[in-house]
Amino acid sequence: MTTKRPQDTFVATSCHRVLYADTDAMGIVYNGAYFRFFERARDEYLRQRGMPYSAIEAKGLSTPLTEAFAHYYSSFHYDEMISMECWISQIKRASFRFEYRLFLDEKPEETKVAGYTTLAVVDRSTQKVCKIPDWMLELLK
Repeated sequence: MTTKRPQDTFVATSCHRVLYADTDAMGIVYNGAYFRFFERARDEYLRQRGMPYSAIEAKGLSTPLTEAFAHYYSSFHYDEMISMECWISQIKRASFRFEYRLFLDEKPEETKVAGYTTLAVVDRSTQKVCKIPDWMLELLK
């Protein structure tokens, strides 16, 4: 897993203020909430590249998760502003991987959570894994 922001690839940035609903009884972000944050960062990546996920679906594809991982270095708490970085770290024939780095807005040098998700490319009409089409490769590179 890559935890440092790469120099030679597109990195999407977005923010999320921790809601009370994101936390457990101790006011700490519940571990499962980070996968929603990853989804938000992934969605923002696609928007910043000029193609929201709804446009990918309109072209007949879906991208289900096949793998998800998070490393929790330290916790976020209610009302903190989380900055999220997201980039593509790997592209294969029919799948690709997003990497994530989450940190406090005011402390960009301190990664609090890092992770990745691997997504397959599926033809919505056949529900079968398919080769990543050229137009999508351009979006991901």
